[in-house]
Parts: sequence; C-alpha cells; structure tokens
Amino acid sequence: MTRNLPLFFGLGFALLVVVMNSMFIVRQDRQAIVLRFGEYTSAINVPGADEPGLYFKLPFVESVIIYDRRNLGFTMEGQPIVASDQERLIVDAVVRWRIVDPRRFYQSVLTEAGGASRLETYTEAAMRRALGGATSNEIISGRRAELMQTIEADLNAAAATELGVRVVDVRIRQADLPDETRERVYERMRSERQQVAGRIRAEGERDAAIIRATAQEEAERTRGEGDAQRARIFAGAYGRDPEFAAFYRAMRAYDTALDAGTPIVVPPDSDFFRYMQRRRGN
Repeated sequence: MTRNLPLFFGLGFALLVVVMNSMFIVRQDRQAIVLRFGEYTSAINVPGADEPGLYFKLPFVESVIIYDRRNLGFTMEGQPIVASDQERLIVDAVVRWRIVDPRRFYQSVLTEAGGASRLETYTEAAMRRALGGATSNEIISGRRAELMQTIEADLNAAAATELGVRVVDVRIRQADLPDETRERVYERMRSERQQVAGRIRAEGERDAAIIRATAQEEAERTRGEGDAQRARIFAGAYGRDPEFAAFYRAMRAYDTALDAGTPIVVPPDSDFFRYMQRRRGN
C-alpha cells in the first residue's frame, strides 16, 4: 500500500489537471472564443448576448481565448498632418473601440495588442484623408467636431469591418503648429491683425472728420440763421424808434470801448461822445 501511494498522488494530480483544463469562467465584462485544434468552434458572451458563467471544454483538445468586452482605447501622439492650405500641423488623437465580432478579430489580428496596432495604422490613414482636405484653422477650431465624425465613419466603414471591431469615438485632443513654423505663422497673424487695426483706425478717423465737418457746417448755418434773426429784430426795433436805437448803440459802444482805467484821447466835439455832450449841455 505504501508503495502505491506515489501512484495515487500522481493519478490524483493528473485528474486535477484534467478537471482544471476542462473548466473555464467567462466574466460579465469578457467574451471568449473556443478553438478545437486551433480552429474556431464557438463564441461566448459576445456583444448583444448575456452569457457569463462557468463553461466546460475538452481538455488538451479545445482551448479558450478571452477578449475584453468593454471599450478599449489608444492615443496617437505627434501625428504630422499637412492641411489643405499647406500648413503642417502636429495632431494628437484618442480612439475608443470595442470588439464586436471575436471570430473575425481572432482570424485577423489574434490579440488585443495586435488589433490596436492595426487600428492605429487605419486611423493614421483616415486622419490624413479627413484632415488633409481641411484648412489649418478648420482643424484647430472651426470644423473639429465634423472632422472627428468623418474619421470615425471612415474607420467603421473600412477597418472595423475587416477587424471585427467598432470604433466608438475619435477625439482630436490637440492640433498645433510645429515649433519651426509657429513663430512664422504668429508673425503673419500679427501682421494681419495690425492691417485690420490700421484699416479700422483710418475708417474711424475718416468718420470723425466727416462728423466734425458736418457739425461745423451745422453750427455755421445755425449761427448764420441766428445772426440773421438778430439783425431782423434790431432792424425792426430801429425802424420803430431810430433815436432810441442810436442811443442804445452808443451805450453799447461806451461799454465795450471804455474799460475801467483805460485812457482814450478824442476831440471834445467827437461824434462818439455826442450823447454825453448833450447831457452836459442840458
């Protein structure tokens, strides 16, 4: 009996290995394909199905490959892109994708790392096609959302069908000018802004000159009308009483000409002082 103990342990261990190789668990966030001698036989818990749990397979005959059922992603940094206006940009993008056909995915790329690598190649080509037809300003701000949707649709129409994946989202995280051209472009932008500022300043000065001329013309016209009205009023007043009018004008002349302490030399019989002479005579 003691001599057979190692045999029992060996048989027990072999049985344990067989049992362990006969069972596998598929989690809720995973999907699996079963291969028999390397050939696909079935898929478990694929998108659209709810089949997590414990499963059995033929030991040493069938093998299981587990894939992630959740969204996967990768980042593409420093991708050089030439826009339609011949400006060179450095673009960073983020791609989110998921495996929807594990059989096709296995037959095309085998592993998730291989799938991400192939999808990066497709993404680079799709970015060049979409962004190459847009100007640098559209890529940086104007049409970024539309361009991201174009890249996503391009990937789903080509790479997704071939690889058995679906691209969930494409985001252009950053689009900037390379260091060697950034200062040149900024200088051009400053020059354009200065030209716009100069044009606006010239238009403002022209409008200000027109406003001043119009105001001056209006003031002169109003002043002329006032002087004419004043002349008519004086003429009417002078016509009613010429003697009073002459007296009033003389008094205004005295008030204007004779300031306090101002010496003035005129003949005593000057007409300028005729009203004063009359007063002394009276």
